[in-house]
Amino acid sequence: MPYITEIPASFLTIDPDLGVIDLTGTGVLNDLENSQYFERYDIESPTGDTVTRGDDIAAVDENGDPLVSGTYAGSGTLSTAATTLKLPLGLAKLKIQVDPVDGHFVQGDDGKGYFISDEPFDGNNLGVTISGKILGVPLDINVPISELGNLPILGPVLDPLSAAVNNILNTVVVNVDYDPDGELDLDDDEVFPCFVAGTMILTPDGERPVDDLDRGDLVFTRDNGPQPIRWIGSRGLSAETLTAKPNLRPIRIMAGALGEGAPAVDLMVSPQHRVLVRSKIAQRMFGAQEVLVAAKHLLCVDGVEVADDLPSVEYFHFLFERHEVIYSNGAETESLFTGPQALLTIGAAARQEIFELFPELLGIDHRPEPARTLVPGRRGRKLADRHAQNRKALVTQAGAPSVEGDAGAGAYC
Repeated sequence: MPYITEIPASFLTIDPDLGVIDLTGTGVLNDLENSQYFERYDIESPTGDTVTRGDDIAAVDENGDPLVSGTYAGSGTLSTAATTLKLPLGLAKLKIQVDPVDGHFVQGDDGKGYFISDEPFDGNNLGVTISGKILGVPLDINVPISELGNLPILGPVLDPLSAAVNNILNTVVVNVDYDPDGELDLDDDEVFPCFVAGTMILTPDGERPVDDLDRGDLVFTRDNGPQPIRWIGSRGLSAETLTAKPNLRPIRIMAGALGEGAPAVDLMVSPQHRVLVRSKIAQRMFGAQEVLVAAKHLLCVDGVEVADDLPSVEYFHFLFERHEVIYSNGAETESLFTGPQALLTIGAAARQEIFELFPELLGIDHRPEPARTLVPGRRGRKLADRHAQNRKALVTQAGAPSVEGDAGAGAYC
């Protein structure tokens, strides 16, 4: 759950072009406040999932509106020097260290600097490590700053200890370990997993265009035979949107790019849409012969490319009672997976409709079961690299059954 925090100019300044951060020498942790939670990232990146220095980036709310937009400047760690607390008569000698915070720097379009972290800068989330001895008894604890008062073991040293921690927050200069070559690696951003209009989906009656399917229609699944569509939705992206956000452009998988007959004709899917990889390399890397990998992670493979020649695109996505492997243009691909990041991408109205159909998704402990192992970003690219380097097909022994009907080009999500 990411948070973005403004960094005052009195703390440091950022130059993403040069990859330089200038410290003022007066920045303290209590200068960092008012951290804002945001839902996801809006990025402009050729692959749509890895942000490097100089890339445009925005932190957006649940409606897709930017809270902060700017330029990614690299990664880093904020930390403070440790301080020592000594009390007379050997009562206590303690080393106090506020825990370092890892994150990413952004130079905002508003001229301000920002820091993205997994937790906000407040007493409930900033931790403090205390080590040493109290009355000769060893002590080594790590707690949120806000919970210091709940530790009876600290007893008579609590007040001076709290004062020492506040002294760190208010007077100890923060150190910055800055890596201008650091990257922000995203497995799920605002890109939604979908098929492009015209994609041919295998049904018990043969192949049908995805844009002709409706709720209740039967689709042939790899594991469970014909299954009814429980929900289907679509979203059109204009030429203006695709120009402004090229990371939303479809991925074209040319006929045979995955393996013999897979796909049978060119297939276009959204960047996050996962396709099935079946190979000995997958078995060695993941302990499973079949895995699902996002299309954008296969771009190093011959015949897989960004479809930048489309003036506009209409994406379709649908789901079943469970996550399924289906057949699209003769290739094995996934249906919509109801993981939390995927659901964030489809809009509030569609999300509410899905929750009404599947109320169990609202459960705190609910974990949807994927049809196959879902390979994350870097490992997916590594898998594709190994296939490309060894000139091995991504799909061996193609599993699509023989069907009658016209195959057509298109894409879906």
